[in-house]
Amino acid sequence: MRAVIDLEIAGLGIILYSPFAAAHIHERQDYLSQQFWNPPDVARHVMDCGITTFGTGSPGRYRLFVYDGEIDEASAQAADRAIRLGIEVRDRRLCVRDLYDLMSWTSECPDGQQLTLADGFYRITAYTSAPVSGVLGDGQEISLHLEAVPDRPALRWDGVPDLTCD
Repeated sequence: MRAVIDLEIAGLGIILYSPFAAAHIHERQDYLSQQFWNPPDVARHVMDCGITTFGTGSPGRYRLFVYDGEIDEASAQAADRAIRLGIEVRDRRLCVRDLYDLMSWTSECPDGQQLTLADGFYRITAYTSAPVSGVLGDGQEISLHLEAVPDRPALRWDGVPDLTCD
């Protein structure tokens, strides 16, 4: 699988989830301030592999390259920043959205921000470098390598996973 998602965000991060993991969030609920703002709460969500996230450091336009199969080791190692995350997929759907969508939740995920994947757990290697302009979010490319794994990936986060390029 190879997919490209162009995403314009108002927030400072991106969330990934399979709809089952967000089914408990009520329409128009401000889940961000209630359950997803404090770093320990974010870390718990990420380690549960339900709603996972990473900070981008800036709103803006991002181009996400999502792929499985062999990881592009050279690109991952050459990136300014790389992190490991996990996700559980059910019903063959993975959604990618602006973190700030959690401020006034709607369960409807735009078609262009959905991917079809086999059900199961995935280890995500997320990596990026600052765009040529040097301005975070200025058409910045982010690669997300999804590796199917038999069980929930063992992750350790004390706060918000950060993919911000220094």
